[in-house]
Formats: sequence, structure tokens, C-alpha cells
Amino acid sequence: MKPDEINKRIALFCKWKQLSSYFGGVEGLWEDPNGKQQSTIPNYYGDLNAIHEAENHIMDENSIEYLKWLNKLSCPWHASAPKRAEAFLRTIGQWEEGCPKTANDIREQLNHLTK
Repeated sequence: MKPDEINKRIALFCKWKQLSSYFGGVEGLWEDPNGKQQSTIPNYYGDLNAIHEAENHIMDENSIEYLKWLNKLSCPWHASAPKRAEAFLRTIGQWEEGCPKTANDIREQLNHLTK
């Protein structure tokens, strides 16, 4: 999964609506949960503030499952936006394997191999 697909799946879960797939040369026109039209959705994959906002939508009924996934992927208190986004999608059953690695993930793998 690419960051754009991750962002889209989280946005749809958070009650964003995709109004069109192509609008005036700009990919996508969206309606936020308050009914305001937007040309983009939040960058959940790259922005901690955005993913924290999304976490509000999942914490009531799925909080234990989400925290389990977050703990498997990272330290929950220090988890990056990409790790939080992955835990979010795994919790709601929308994660697909094959997501590109971040630079930090690649460094961690290389450090592990050289030890």
C-alpha cells in the first residue's frame, strides 16, 4: 500500500466522503465530516496531528485492539505517524501487506543484519 491509499482508507473510515474521482485537473474532491468540500484529505501517514485526530474515531470500540497492534509495531508512546496509520488499518481490517518501507525501517533492518 502506498501512503495515498493508506490516507484514503483512513479518511473513509473517519466519515470523509469522496465526491468525485477527478475534478478540474485535481485528483479527488472530498467532503469532510462537517460537510465542507476539500480538495485533499488529511495526511494521516505523514502527520502525527492528523493521525491523532483519526485515533479519536477508533478509540471507543476498538481501543484495546488498536493498542495491541501499536504495541506490536512500535512503542505506543513514541510511534511515528506511519506506524500509527498501519496499526489503525490493521485494527479495522483494511491493511494490505507489501506497504513500502520507510527509510527508518530500512535502516533498522540493515542494523539488525550487521549485528
